[in-house]
Amino acid sequence: MDTYRCMMCGHIYDPAVGETKAFNNTILVNTDRMEEYEGKVMAAQPIKAGTPFSALPADWRCPTCGYPKSYYQKVVPDTLTAMRTISY
Repeated sequence: MDTYRCMMCGHIYDPAVGETKAFNNTILVNTDRMEEYEGKVMAAQPIKAGTPFSALPADWRCPTCGYPKSYYQKVVPDTLTAMRTISY
């Protein structure tokens, strides 16, 4: 399965592993209305191992930086660099 990297922070989504953490968004508000917002963070379900990137929900966000799914790009192996590496 292909892996995908967040272009903002570098987080890697690996379908073979899935994702157990969710983006934790801290909300800053005026203190007179704090009780309305206190403790409310993005709700997210863990992503099970084996879930392809295309099957993630459209509103899924990077668990590290919170950017949307559209900021992820497929990781393409750099075979040319691997071929140029010399082992002793």
